[in-house]
Amino acid sequence: MREVILSDNVRILAWLFETGQIDLKRGALFDVSPGPLPQGFDFDRVEGMMLGLAVGDALGNTSESMLPEQRRARYGEIRDYLPNRYADDRPVGLPSDDTQMAFWTLDQMITDGEFKPERVAERFCGGEIFGIGGTVKGFIANYKAGLDWYRCGPKSAGNGALMRIAPMLIPHIRSGSSDVWVDTALSAMMTHNDSASTAACVSFVHMLWRLLMMDAAPAPDWWLETYVAVAQELECDESYHPRDGAFTEYQGLLWRFVQDKVSWAYRQGLSVREACDLWYSGAFLLETV
Repeated sequence: MREVILSDNVRILAWLFETGQIDLKRGALFDVSPGPLPQGFDFDRVEGMMLGLAVGDALGNTSESMLPEQRRARYGEIRDYLPNRYADDRPVGLPSDDTQMAFWTLDQMITDGEFKPERVAERFCGGEIFGIGGTVKGFIANYKAGLDWYRCGPKSAGNGALMRIAPMLIPHIRSGSSDVWVDTALSAMMTHNDSASTAACVSFVHMLWRLLMMDAAPAPDWWLETYVAVAQELECDESYHPRDGAFTEYQGLLWRFVQDKVSWAYRQGLSVREACDLWYSGAFLLETV
């Protein structure tokens, strides 16, 4: 019988689960290999994934904090880059810290030939991050104070880890190893050691892997069903509640909230814009509670 050789990261994650230092359940996905991508796979898709991250980030970078009605009143429908204070107030595509950290991660993995968490943590703490968020500031402060990288991530359900997580599948594309889920979880919890955040990151990388193998866009309900199927096995914190919007009374698991509210929006035939408008206005509070 062939001996199974565990990678360093597999051992690290197993230890974090055993000692309760990662805010996550060990779901069945960690034992499932996604399988290698098919022969003749077009690697331009991977390049498109990373460039899409940068382009999309840059398109929304200058208006992300606005409410929908504020954004429409000021810009209408955004179809090009908006003026940016870092470019002499000219309309130019400048992505945010999310893209910066995603590409720093990718560059470091290329340098090391694999994902080495300590090396990526050093990279995050070794240069200026433009537009840095409060959670990552907390991570950097903890790291510079001498904490081990796996103890530096604050418990935060922000989207910072999710926004930089896409490149984690790249080192595993040829092998199709289940180590992709291990590396994703470690990368996510590095800055955001939070059940909902890390579950979302693993779910997202799982979705990206499957999307890379598709020849056409999936059915509308695929996105929700695929996300929930993974996230519900990983989340372990039932204390989440929205900070604002129409559902501040909700408390529970994030995946269940997403399942309930997005399912309702699908049934109503709402577009993403319409659903966001209703979220902020509170108009579908009575329909969903």
